[in-house]
Amino acid sequence: MKLLLSLLSGRLFLGALSIGAVLLVYAAVTSLPDNNPALLPPIPDIVGSFATNLEAGALGDALAASLYRILMGFFIGTTLAVIIGCLVGWYKPIEYLIDPLIESVRPIPPLAYIPIIIIWFGIEEFSRVLLITIACFMVCVVNVIAGMKNVPQVYVDAAATMGASRFQVFRTVAIPAATPFIITGYRIALAAAWTTLVAAELIAAPSGLGYMLQEGRRYFLTEQVMMIIIVIGTCAFIMDRTFRTIQARLTRWSEARE
Repeated sequence: MKLLLSLLSGRLFLGALSIGAVLLVYAAVTSLPDNNPALLPPIPDIVGSFATNLEAGALGDALAASLYRILMGFFIGTTLAVIIGCLVGWYKPIEYLIDPLIESVRPIPPLAYIPIIIIWFGIEEFSRVLLITIACFMVCVVNVIAGMKNVPQVYVDAAATMGASRFQVFRTVAIPAATPFIITGYRIALAAAWTTLVAAELIAAPSGLGYMLQEGRRYFLTEQVMMIIIVIGTCAFIMDRTFRTIQARLTRWSEARE
């Protein structure tokens, strides 16, 4: 009995229950007599679009192109964010020098850079990766700075008492203590990368999930649009869960609850 209650209250079961409930409601709505399949396609039509595009190779090519842009922009953006954020959050002179620049450009949405990026760099692959890089950097660097500023003072004092230099405290105490904030910054940056992807692929992209979304809109293929939305959500969910697993392993000492 206890095992059954544990399974029924487990994360996997409750998560599957919520997804199943949404699917049931969607299926019920699309089965209504006055539903227009062109506007709200039934689940079999969405599954059929997935199978057709997968068999034709269009979905695989689009997913590979989009993942390349996501991973490149995410890696570059978060790497710069960690380096700059750690320095800004730990060393006051660097904070006084760089923080005003970060705070002045942080409120600007990444999509606002599209015209100037096209003017400066054209419509090649570099422009699309650059836009995702900017989006990832801006949201991640704030978390990294916050993590460095929230390092418990008792850790710093303990390391200094044992003779550690300022740089040694920075490297061996501050950065590990800020790891939960850094990983959270990664997760937020990942979400920003996916939300920016469609806009990035509007820059004359010849392929990608965003391109397939635009193709579905142009030819009124609503089932294709819904299918791509589900694919993007699924990929983002898997990548976020990966980071949550990494965070749990790296921060076992933390008291934060999952």
